[in-house]
Amino acid sequence: MTKKNIAIIAVSAVVVAGAAIAAVPIAKHFTAKKENGPAEETTSPAFVYEIPTDVDENAGGGEDVSVADASNVIGSVADIANVTKKAANSKVTTTKSVSASTTRDPSKKVEIGNSMVDELIGEGGEQFLGYRKSGEGYYYTDDKDCWQKGAGYNEVYDNMAGAAGMYIDQIRIRFTYGDKDWMVQFWKGQYGFLLVGAEIGLYTAPKGTYKGEIGNVNHYNCADQSDWLYMQLDCYFDQNGDGHYVKIFTRPYAKYWWPTGFVKGQVTKYTRPRTELKVKGRITFKSTEMANLFVNGLGICGFGRAGGATSLADDTYYQDGADVWVLWSTIYHECFVGYEG
Repeated sequence: MTKKNIAIIAVSAVVVAGAAIAAVPIAKHFTAKKENGPAEETTSPAFVYEIPTDVDENAGGGEDVSVADASNVIGSVADIANVTKKAANSKVTTTKSVSASTTRDPSKKVEIGNSMVDELIGEGGEQFLGYRKSGEGYYYTDDKDCWQKGAGYNEVYDNMAGAAGMYIDQIRIRFTYGDKDWMVQFWKGQYGFLLVGAEIGLYTAPKGTYKGEIGNVNHYNCADQSDWLYMQLDCYFDQNGDGHYVKIFTRPYAKYWWPTGFVKGQVTKYTRPRTELKVKGRITFKSTEMANLFVNGLGICGFGRAGGATSLADDTYYQDGADVWVLWSTIYHECFVGYEG
């Protein structure tokens, strides 16, 4: 293993630990918001996307953020550690211990101790360590202004997620387009025992960087602003274990490199696949050619083709030119360094 790979693994360990630590204060005093009205069925749900007619090129926010150097990342993790030390003094109890091989009784609730997050993240849109609270009540990472943007992504992060208290399914779609290698990654699952949620990440590397050799640490950079794509992320949760899914948040259709969302909750099964969560995503690629490459990757992963954007069944997609809609439920990738998929 080269010195570069060792350094990447070391930085990855710091970043994953920081992410897990950050989840502790975020989880405090968080209340999930359910939509009113009838719950949606688990088979062939009618998902509707509203396609804006006047898309703002600057939607999704702000100026480009330069990549932070290692000292900035480490400094941010140190800040998180200080917050976590304070959070550890607050009382957080569960009615039943949970491990990766157990299931949880949905009637048992997690008791949350005294609040900290509202003192850190206000209602007016202020951020704390890259996290913000939305007007709809969920938390998310501000991908335009977050310390994680300097860390990129590789398989090591996923390998270490369980040790950090995050039980997450993931799928990775890799392809080469233009002068870059691209990776689109989806996540859904349990974040730190107190939060459930989902993410879509957009990453790049110079063309020809990765050829899929087993044993490589395939480290990608977070996409630059010129490569951000219009995306929408919806997450549905079968919170009561009765087969009815309620939408717990929507990240609106806008330009992102990393749309995320988290609400308070617990899955009942910590083993893969975490089918209590479904992720609906829409991505508008730079061209139909780019979308075709992504769709080819979805097919390799096991996704089927749906008849329309509003008739997606579990683990299917629909393409209309540069637009691709995905409903993800059961498919997942095993995590190990050098995974080729």
